[in-house]
Amino acid sequence: MIEIVPQKPLRRRPRILVEAARICAKGYRRETMFPKLLGAEQSHVIDLLKKREEKLEEDRRAHDATYTAREHIEALSALMAESKKAA
Repeated sequence: MIEIVPQKPLRRRPRILVEAARICAKGYRRETMFPKLLGAEQSHVIDLLKKREEKLEEDRRAHDATYTAREHIEALSALMAESKKAA
């Protein structure tokens, strides 16, 4: 079995960010949130979302002016939902 979302990195995320992503993941629909991922292989989708979330986490930690919590929550919730779908 492939490790899709390692639990350790999520523990380093702010609790409120993870909780918001969990709530958002319940209503996740790839068609509306990430239409560019339609038709992609499940493992490829997860890899893309992991990279996106990791970049957002780096931006958050660096206090980058372009960082938005909304984008981070969307990426993290999509990663959670896609990982659950793949399991």
